Amino acid sequence: MIKALFRKEFMDSIRDKRAVFAALAGALFSPLFFAGVMTVTIETSRSVDEMYIHINNAEQAPQIVELLEREKIYHVDTPKSGKSIVVDGEKQKHSMLTLTFDEAFQQDLAKSKPATVTINADYSEKATNNNVRRVKRVMQQYESSLVSMRLLARGISPGVAQVIDLDEQDTSTPSSKSALILGVLGVMILLAVFVSSTNVAIDCSAGERERNSLELLLMQPVNTFDVVVAKAMNTGLFGIIGGTLSLILTALVIPFIPLHKMGLAFNFDATLAISIWIVIFPLALFAAALQLTTAFKAKSFKEAQSYIQYTIMVPVIVPMALEFSSYKHELLNYLPIVAQQQVISQLIRGELTSYGPAIGGFVITLLATLGLVKYMAKSLKSEKVVLGL
Repeated sequence: MIKALFRKEFMDSIRDKRAVFAALAGALFSPLFFAGVMTVTIETSRSVDEMYIHINNAEQAPQIVELLEREKIYHVDTPKSGKSIVVDGEKQKHSMLTLTFDEAFQQDLAKSKPATVTINADYSEKATNNNVRRVKRVMQQYESSLVSMRLLARGISPGVAQVIDLDEQDTSTPSSKSALILGVLGVMILLAVFVSSTNVAIDCSAGERERNSLELLLMQPVNTFDVVVAKAMNTGLFGIIGGTLSLILTALVIPFIPLHKMGLAFNFDATLAISIWIVIFPLALFAAALQLTTAFKAKSFKEAQSYIQYTIMVPVIVPMALEFSSYKHELLNYLPIVAQQQVISQLIRGELTSYGPAIGGFVITLLATLGLVKYMAKSLKSEKVVLGL
């Protein structure tokens, strides 16, 4: 009976081609969006943009001005209005930062006195803070060099000023470093599973109720449990398809992300993809059961659309809430969604050493799915739920 009901649900779902495409579009769009954002971020972080500041009394510190120019920080008068300036015939943006050397800057340096330098900027802007840090780094480099020269002139080794020799040893590998950036992939894959089954879950629950086909189906000599199982299997199938497409497309776009430019490496091979697919399999069924339960509890199709949007955010909100929460417990790693997110993150890092949480999360997720299915089957015996009263 379940097989016949599943075939009926599947045929109903694929009749609306636009709904099927809309359901799977999220799974296709997410990896492309991720690859585009990562590529732009890497290229932007590596490039050092030219910066234009206003320098007063530049003749007092020609060495510092030269160091600033080496770091692509150039002197241009502050515009009278706005931030736009013209440099070599091209329109540029002024940083609106002013660097002023004191009139007695050289005299104070010659007397080994602290020489005053003033930075004038609007610190309320994020971009300004970044610009100020660039200027301060140059000033610190000059200060460090000058201190070393003063010590040498007095016959003192510059090493005297160095109290601690801190030796940092980075034990991370290129793969583990990339995992910090690519960790968001796990959440995106989980999100694709939930998004892909959304339309189908609404259509075969609240949609059938508004078309009066749900009442007609339940009037037949079928068990409500079999009906719900068939609907959950059909809805979960689209979630699995969405997750599979997301994995395939991710494997295709990862090589085009210039991770090597940041000294990172990540190999999204078939073994990793299959392992992640096994992890998301029970989650797709859980997502289907959760979305069906939410849609059945709504009194109309539009209300179901509103409610089910919140279920899409579950794979994002739950891991984030636990991450920022001070409450930590080992049992949390076995909960649905949390277990899958943790296992996928460890697989990407290559740090999965214990299969206990993976297997436990797999089983508990299936048990939670079964509990939701039984709850729905019991609910469909009520006329209020069937008729949306």
